[in-house]
Amino acid sequence: MPNRLAQTESTLATTDRLWRAEMKRHFGPDGVLLHGFGPDANGLEGTQLRTTHEARQRAIVEWRHERRS
Repeated sequence: MPNRLAQTESTLATTDRLWRAEMKRHFGPDGVLLHGFGPDANGLEGTQLRTTHEARQRAIVEWRHERRS
């Protein structure tokens, strides 16, 4: 369904932007580059970084599912 794919793409773009902003806030302008692919990208339990990371991960899963449909 094209509308659902577009919706998941939009959600992914939004959650990615929010996560990147948190990474920058925590680790500086190169935060994603330096820490985005390791355990620091997850954030600690109860932090905004963790919340944005988890939302981004859910959005990735939903987008991949729709892309394959």
